[in-house]
Amino acid sequence: MASYTQVVYFLLFSATLASCTNLDTWIKYNNRLPRFFVQNSSQTSSSNVKSAKIVGGTDARIEEFPYQLSLRRSNVHACGASIITLRWALSAAHCTYPKPDLNTLTLRAGSHNRLFGGTIYNVVQIVIHPRYSDYTMEYDVSLVLAGADFVGQSIAPVVLPPATSGFAPGTMANATGWGLQSVPNSLPIQLQWVSLSLISTEECRTHWPSDWITEDMLCTSQSGRDTCNGDSGGPLVVNGYQMGVSSWGSSDCSGNFPAIYASTAHPNIRSFIQEYSGI
Repeated sequence: MASYTQVVYFLLFSATLASCTNLDTWIKYNNRLPRFFVQNSSQTSSSNVKSAKIVGGTDARIEEFPYQLSLRRSNVHACGASIITLRWALSAAHCTYPKPDLNTLTLRAGSHNRLFGGTIYNVVQIVIHPRYSDYTMEYDVSLVLAGADFVGQSIAPVVLPPATSGFAPGTMANATGWGLQSVPNSLPIQLQWVSLSLISTEECRTHWPSDWITEDMLCTSQSGRDTCNGDSGGPLVVNGYQMGVSSWGSSDCSGNFPAIYASTAHPNIRSFIQEYSGI
């Protein structure tokens, strides 16, 4: 097993990497670990960033995942997100923290192509979970309000779970995003998806330092597959319910270290979503 000091910010697929500016955008919003680890690690160099790769991904069509969104900064794909109501989208807090100038943000819906197609929406409000910690990555969720209704071909909300609900370890889940194969070279334009197995919090804590994995987090692990194959902020869906928001994990992308998500069924996260979105 790789040592913890060999793990860098989570390399979650995103961004147009054709220029240095686009690479910087990708790195800034898709390399995440709890900040207390990063501050004490020497392994966050660009050489580690460039080791990212897809593991176990498959081309997907937006018709199969109509809730999938691209959250863009200055017209560059930065993170994933998901449609949860007619106007509200759900993403990771670290994708919108600190709160950016709203004029720089847009959402692309209804397209499996990260560069073209679908509908572009302006963003008019960002709400970050009040208990989000950039230091520990707890409560890593934010709500994004679009300036117009999410309507159109292959555009539809995902269903959120009731508070405190869940699925048994071993249940398979789907993660989606625009999968990174190498940096700064080949980045698939086509939406990717990967199937992963849920694991218990107890098992997750045997792979990561136990105090890193808090009750508001959900874990998956699947040998040969990883949510290296999904954007930060992207959805983890189980039997039609979005149970997680892609948050952090290992750059190893092998499934040896569990991938971590914010749990949408955690009472403090679910009540936050309901308070603002009404769902």
